[in-house]
Amino acid sequence: MGDFLLECSNLNINFGQNHVIKNLNMHLLAGEILSILGPSGCGKTTLLRIIAGLENPSQGNIYLKNHKIFGPNINLQPSNRNIGMIFQDYALFPHLTVEKNILFGISNLEKKIQDENSERVQQLTRLEGLKDRYPHELSGGQQQRVAIARTLATNPTVLLMDEPFSNLDASLRLSVRMEMEQILKSSNTTTIFVTHDREEAFSISDRVAIMVEGAIQQVGPPDQIYFWPNSKESALMSGNCDFIKGSVSGESVNTSIGALPMRMPETFSDGDQVEVAIRQTDLSMEPTPTGKNIVVRKDFRGDETIFWVKTPHGEVIQCKHKIHTTLFPGLKVKLSPVQYTKFNVFSISNC
Repeated sequence: MGDFLLECSNLNINFGQNHVIKNLNMHLLAGEILSILGPSGCGKTTLLRIIAGLENPSQGNIYLKNHKIFGPNINLQPSNRNIGMIFQDYALFPHLTVEKNILFGISNLEKKIQDENSERVQQLTRLEGLKDRYPHELSGGQQQRVAIARTLATNPTVLLMDEPFSNLDASLRLSVRMEMEQILKSSNTTTIFVTHDREEAFSISDRVAIMVEGAIQQVGPPDQIYFWPNSKESALMSGNCDFIKGSVSGESVNTSIGALPMRMPETFSDGDQVEVAIRQTDLSMEPTPTGKNIVVRKDFRGDETIFWVKTPHGEVIQCKHKIHTTLFPGLKVKLSPVQYTKFNVFSISNC
């Protein structure tokens, strides 16, 4: 047990024959926002429910502020854990006003404390002028702020958020996400945020945990996860990338498009067979009649254009251009690493 606000060790849970959480270990620091990033069905929501006490793992321990809340012979009830959870649908009471929704979780407190907490969270979430409205009279973003205010009014030790932006229109997500981050940081609320959206996880989090098939694959700051993925799964979850095969030679990998410099050459030996992760911005394209690579698709997206390029070995790589270009499908091109780019390489035996 370390000096952490929340710590989970060796968590396991099965649903029938399905092993949903597998020897999972993670910790949370006071005041930080940790995102659990992973594909649908990897166990993210189940992990939140275990921490909240809504599911019981078959094995493992959970510590909150250095006190065990789950483990052999102990299972603290959800109401006694002081952990708040915001669900995807916000779960607001439709027959209660904004203010009464906020007061619901603290109705057992003295009237003066209720009023002080309600006023504090309304100011924090900018709901002062909406306290007499009902949920159906609010926008999606306003409903989310009410859900946050109701939870923050209880002064939770940890806040759990399950895909909080999934019900919002794409046009609203950015502004609401920025508001959410400001609220959480202003209130110094320790938060675990579950999502399958990479952009959301990277923009709002202090650290990101990549979750794959019920286990935490890698944990670190967003830029570390992006530039230093420790597996193919982490590389794919942290950003669009393609993989091509090659053979290690010194500090480079010989591939169908030429020699590519490795990010960590000391971890490989000459002749090792590997796969190279290539981001959309890692390579430049140069049209040339002698080019061995062929543009097979062009996807114009307004402020950028994505090209799919086939290598001599039949591998397809995506390349991104930020400016207007006359490149077109069928064109022969030479692919070269962008200056100073280093490539993440994974052993084929571990892929």
